[in-house]
Amino acid sequence: MNRRQFIGCLAGTAIASTVSLKASCGDGSFCFAVVADPHCADAATKGLEAYGDGVNRFLNTIKAMEAMPTADKPEFILLAGDVHPDAIKPRMAEVTIPVHATPGNHESTREKRALLRSLFPGDFTRNGKPSDYYSFIHKGVRFIAVCDAGAGGDHVGHLCSEIIEPPGQCEWLEGELRAPESMKIVFAHIPTDREGRDRDMRLNRNDSRWFNALIKKTQPLAVFFGHLHQPTSSYTIGGTRVFQVRSCGWNFDKAPIGFLHCRVKEGKLETREIMTGEYK
Repeated sequence: MNRRQFIGCLAGTAIASTVSLKASCGDGSFCFAVVADPHCADAATKGLEAYGDGVNRFLNTIKAMEAMPTADKPEFILLAGDVHPDAIKPRMAEVTIPVHATPGNHESTREKRALLRSLFPGDFTRNGKPSDYYSFIHKGVRFIAVCDAGAGGDHVGHLCSEIIEPPGQCEWLEGELRAPESMKIVFAHIPTDREGRDRDMRLNRNDSRWFNALIKKTQPLAVFFGHLHQPTSSYTIGGTRVFQVRSCGWNFDKAPIGFLHCRVKEGKLETREIMTGEYK
């Protein structure tokens, strides 16, 4: 994608919003990106052949960010699952923007989780030990990576599973959302069901209801999910904006591929979608 094409993508932004923060970021303003479901091991998809296979579509997403003006360039990426770490590993040197990932249902074995952790050694630790969930702080904002994809590649999400390690993620998440930072952002792979129903492709009913109640009580700034391979949408749980982010790899009904650009500035979170490819 050349610069003119990229600017054209900006003009085609499909969703934009502003979320108020509880406190001003002051001089700590920054940009980040949310990327969902790259499926790096996938072959070229019908209609998207011009963008190559899954690895190249993900790397094209990185190139699109690199082509942005300095003031807009993301400082890091939140990668919301279904990475296929075995496929991207040989080309990690081409990933030029720091990435913070969370596992998807395609990383649902201990071996794949271990490989994913090895690609991002600065994350996936808790108290100095390997962990499938973690948090980090960037310029006063706490980012919380939740692991909600259980064993066996199940498309229904679970916050507790025999392969989500270590045990105790729910208690950990409660503590993270009570941490002293006034601004918190949560990201995971499988979305909650906003009404707490029993639905495929969502957190299971009990976990959805527990998670929704916790979000209403603690009111983080925003929550980001992937998994659905549909155009980006958003809704609210209590006072928190929840974003369902389209895939950068492929989407149902030939929806364009892309990512969500986010800016924290002067007490607000601004978001806009940027498309990186269209079906032919």
